[in-house]
Amino acid sequence: MPIDPPTPEQLAAANAVRSLKLVAATLPHLSGLCHSVRVKVTKKYPVAAIGASGLMLVHPRVFSETPLPDLVFVVAHELMHLALDTFGRSGNADPYLVNVAHDYVINDILSVELNREVPLGGLVRHGARQESLEAIVAELARNEAGGNPNGCWSVERKKKKKKRAKKPKSAMQEELERAGLVPPEPEEPDEDDSEPDDYPAGDAISAEDEAELEPELGPKERSANRDRVRREAVRAVSLKELREQMAKATGQGSGGEDSGATRTLMEAVATAYQPPWQLALQHWLDAVSPGPRSYAKPSRRGADRDDGVILAGRKREGWALHVVMDTSGSMVDTLPHILGLLASFCEGAGVNQVHIMQCDVGVTANEWLDPAELSSYKITGFGGSDMSPAMDELADDPEVNAVLVLTDGYISYPAEEPPYSVLWGLVNGDLNFRPNYGTVVHVKT
Repeated sequence: MPIDPPTPEQLAAANAVRSLKLVAATLPHLSGLCHSVRVKVTKKYPVAAIGASGLMLVHPRVFSETPLPDLVFVVAHELMHLALDTFGRSGNADPYLVNVAHDYVINDILSVELNREVPLGGLVRHGARQESLEAIVAELARNEAGGNPNGCWSVERKKKKKKRAKKPKSAMQEELERAGLVPPEPEEPDEDDSEPDDYPAGDAISAEDEAELEPELGPKERSANRDRVRREAVRAVSLKELREQMAKATGQGSGGEDSGATRTLMEAVATAYQPPWQLALQHWLDAVSPGPRSYAKPSRRGADRDDGVILAGRKREGWALHVVMDTSGSMVDTLPHILGLLASFCEGAGVNQVHIMQCDVGVTANEWLDPAELSSYKITGFGGSDMSPAMDELADDPEVNAVLVLTDGYISYPAEEPPYSVLWGLVNGDLNFRPNYGTVVHVKT
């Protein structure tokens, strides 16, 4: 029996999800926001739009027919509205003009980071990323008398209709109309008002439209989603700053200032169905992540208690990732870069603490960090290469479910499999490294 081809709506939804995954791989600082948005296919907007609670609208025809690299740019653009807080920065200014100003800034940022032109006729203002939002908004307001600019990939701004005042009817006219002797006077057409209506066209969705387009969410759920998006937005900006500082410190330059950005994007598109090591690491983090306590599921670790207390099970939320780090001399040039990327992946997987144990011939550091601190973390050791002391110590802790080991593979490690899941992050290392337990991911920097 032949299988029906996907509808434009189904294809658009699938392409939107693929684009989000590629944005997370290409711009890791946006990965947390990629996991926070909800995609809905609708013809209400010509291309795409975003709401403050993370509702992303995509047009079925555009997202089913447009090349994937262009859709990656569009999706990243919408996420940047959340990262730059388009919804919260308007203050007393016209929200529509703030949206348009951010369109200019965002497209200029992405054209540099992705090293490509703005697709689908989006707004272009070279150098806008170096201008203040307030200055652009003020300029747009001054020029508004000459015609409103359209927002990025948006419909024209709507106008209010002003009702004409009806002329009073005489008593004779009313009696003749009621008797059917004369037809009623036709209503005069409305006049266009010069003021825009309360719905600012553009790619920023109003709270009222979000509620109308997604009626299944109540005010409490929508408010919780907005709070989550705000937290991820702050993290996205912080991670981007940390990444840029790390790049300057290592002399690598920022991601989009050379021809590598385009190659990175095209490679991500080509390997969308065979994920690179970054996505493999992200999937492992997602798979091993526990969650907060919940009595919906009993705890596996309550059986050894003799105080009669039954521990709750777990739901997914913030959790701690344990990392054993090989600090032998060959790792000195690669660890800063790996830790910066790991910070981004931790945000996407909901990790709120990272437990790092550094090893050479013994444990040289044993610290708990916030993921954002990874990019500026101080490495010690650079001696031998024995991971056994740290891995054995973690084996004695019944709360440890998973451990990431970052190494070049030229190491000693416990012969017996520990009582937790192990992911070996092989950093530019020994291709013959094949331990008899755990999963090996080749990390290329």
